[in-house]
Amino acid sequence: MPVRSSPVGAIRVSPHRCEVVLTTGEVLTAANVVCAVPTGPLRDISISGVSDTKLASLHRQKSALAAKFVAVYDHSFWEDAGLNGVAYYMEHNILGGVWAQSAGIMSGLVPPQRMGTYLATPRQHLGQALLDEVVDAFGDAAATPAKTYSRSWGTDPWTQGYVTAWRPGDVMGVGPLHGKSEPPFYVCGSDQWLSGHMEGAVRTGRGVARQILTSR
Repeated sequence: MPVRSSPVGAIRVSPHRCEVVLTTGEVLTAANVVCAVPTGPLRDISISGVSDTKLASLHRQKSALAAKFVAVYDHSFWEDAGLNGVAYYMEHNILGGVWAQSAGIMSGLVPPQRMGTYLATPRQHLGQALLDEVVDAFGDAAATPAKTYSRSWGTDPWTQGYVTAWRPGDVMGVGPLHGKSEPPFYVCGSDQWLSGHMEGAVRTGRGVARQILTSR
């Protein structure tokens, strides 16, 4: 059985066999490899059998710091008030916005430009500070979740690269190769933080899934 929760150390791609080498030394074999988070972690993974052009386009993307906050409620209280569960915050807040993730689940994003405040807030007060911002948007009904979670994207191997940042020229440097694949090496893409908005993971993820399914 594969070792769970082990980072990847190397990927070897060939037309008839792909190998994924875990940092534990275990080697997994497959017909295809799908990289769901192409930036950040891929810079630390040795990849062979993929064109230099494709690898250069992936490395051109920069992993951005961001964070996720989740509050779990016993029901979608915002629907009781006829709300859709979406709110955006001014610059003095830590959160950039929140949205209804699913039934009873409220998610919030700390965007890259607010990570300084997020990291500077004492850990023992951070969860309450983030929850207070949800309460500011939705009222006292948001004050008593069953559970809250927060995670700093970009600083651990499991979420590093989920959000990427761009400098002038990077978009043209990556160009049409972003979200494109070289079967059997597939790339789903990262969310792109551009002009204060994220886009990309859903669009490129669907495109890759469609390519994989139609190529079989």
